[in-house]
Amino acid sequence: MDDYPSDRARADAEMDALERAETAEQRGTRQVWERMPGESAKAFAAFVRYRDLAEKRTMAKVGQMSGCSTQNIERWGRRWNWVSRCYEYDLVQEEEFRKQTARDRMAHRRQQVQLGTVLTNIAAHSLREFQQRIEQQLPLNFDPAQVAALLKLGDEMKSRGLGEDKAGAGRYTRINVIIGTQEAPPDAPVTSMSSYDALSDAVSAEETDDGETTRKLN
Repeated sequence: MDDYPSDRARADAEMDALERAETAEQRGTRQVWERMPGESAKAFAAFVRYRDLAEKRTMAKVGQMSGCSTQNIERWGRRWNWVSRCYEYDLVQEEEFRKQTARDRMAHRRQQVQLGTVLTNIAAHSLREFQQRIEQQLPLNFDPAQVAALLKLGDEMKSRGLGEDKAGAGRYTRINVIIGTQEAPPDAPVTSMSSYDALSDAVSAEETDDGETTRKLN
């Protein structure tokens, strides 16, 4: 039988740990990674070293840092539940990191919008100055590359304003009508306009993979 907890059990354990930490913070009570009643200052200092080593945690390393034997550190770890306390500490730190990342992302987006507004205002002011020079019939001193860039930008902005789909712009359907090679009999009457209407109804359409439509006689 698998000794590892299921995903649901692990998720429930994480939720319980986060709720305990939030409740302790709201009530001002002790968090599990803080000093426990009866825990000596030396044992708690060793725990703090173990806790702050994060992914590099080992009892042996804490023993070297604390000047204690590995056996003594392991005894403290079992006595004061270092593993479970660090587990809840890590969960809370990860949750705080996610929240802070979300706050930073929103702040960055707001900053981008503000900068974009400033740049737009600067550009609008420059455009007004150019318009004034045009009205005064003064040269703008643009080189051909700048003129081409302005034309392209102006066309893109007009397209967006009109709601045109850039990906579908310029698409068209070509229709090929295949009449065939059979010649009409010499005594065949001249086809009237109504006959052309009937011919149109008899034509079937076949669309190819490249978007081209081919018309064939039925």
